[in-house]
Amino acid sequence: MNCGKELENITHQSTQATGDPYAYKQIQYVVYRFGLPLVCGFGFLGNVLNLIILTGKRIQRSLKNMERSANICLIALAFADAMFCLCAFPTTFLPHDNSFENKGFMLYYGIYSAAIINIFIMISTWLTVNLATERYLAICHPLKSRKIITLGRTKFAITSVFIVSILFNLPVFWRYAIISDTDDPCVNGTNYRMVQMVIGSTKFDHAYRAVWAIFGNFMPLVMLIFFNACLMRKIHQSKINRKRLAANAQRETSSESESSNRVTLTLVAIVVMFCVLVAPSEIIKHLAYIIANNLDENYTYLTIEVVTNLMQTINFSANFILYCIINRSFRRTMKHMFCGLCTRDKNKLHRMTSVTSSYSMIRTQSSAYKYGSRSNSPRRNSQKQFIMNINLKAQNRPQTYIKVSNGENWKDESNSHL
Repeated sequence: MNCGKELENITHQSTQATGDPYAYKQIQYVVYRFGLPLVCGFGFLGNVLNLIILTGKRIQRSLKNMERSANICLIALAFADAMFCLCAFPTTFLPHDNSFENKGFMLYYGIYSAAIINIFIMISTWLTVNLATERYLAICHPLKSRKIITLGRTKFAITSVFIVSILFNLPVFWRYAIISDTDDPCVNGTNYRMVQMVIGSTKFDHAYRAVWAIFGNFMPLVMLIFFNACLMRKIHQSKINRKRLAANAQRETSSESESSNRVTLTLVAIVVMFCVLVAPSEIIKHLAYIIANNLDENYTYLTIEVVTNLMQTINFSANFILYCIINRSFRRTMKHMFCGLCTRDKNKLHRMTSVTSSYSMIRTQSSAYKYGSRSNSPRRNSQKQFIMNINLKAQNRPQTYIKVSNGENWKDESNSHL
């Protein structure tokens, strides 16, 4: 292969490119070097805090049976979002030309990361649908929901979502392949490139992408919009009804309704974020694959893809902020958890200070006794009794000591019968 001809081919291809490559490279640099790492890091830590708080005993005790099912879905959603942030973080370190010097971790990560990230995107999407379905039944059909929604069925649905999502995305593991550039005279040494391949045949690849678009994006989007509209209407009606409640007997019911509405309002916010941040990204990708040709040279599409990837990452990272803003019970639990840690640290420091002070006093009194009079005087006995009492308090031993009549020996009262 002639390097001059290769450069000529690249120049010829670049003349067919659309969009502004300079603007694309600038946006790509800012997003992948600063935006995605910060968002993924914050999202992972936030979702870990979500798991700690949502699985805590304090918030578990305050939930009803229906709310516990929703809480389990939120826990699974936090886990899926945390794994998405963890798996998406290394993408910022992938080379833009998909060229690697050796077969290391980053090369294999680049090949299989798309499949792993797609798995957690689908899991998060259908967990949101499952949560929206349960809240729709609980709010709009309360009598039927008591028979349908149970903890066992919720756990089964969550497990099914994980298993089906993994199986559904197995073909993506074969979407990329490794090609070595050993025979390329323009490259010194062996170089490895990651190239996109057709999964199976061309027909199978197109069919698989279409099915993924339907079940991974369009169908969940339609279902979430429908459930969200119904829930928002019920929340509005609930607010009107609460204003009409005036009797004391009805205030307790109003409090329970307010607790249920907090869970529902949290779900509504999650669905809105999904429709705004996730759905456009997936729709643009699938439509561009069907309509456009040679997307690698379409810098307008590539720029949109970078921005929508950032939006998608924000969706999986912002649930912690969402819970803090909307869910008052979540805020109280988080405050109690951190205040409890601070209180335990202060108590521990206070106990250590007390023990240290008592020990210093004992050393001082012991030194005075050592260099003082050695006679069996009443003053010597009183000093010794004072030292031993302080020692007992410092060690928190619930035992009392008595002085034997000869004034020289000390015995434990609990062992005096021996």
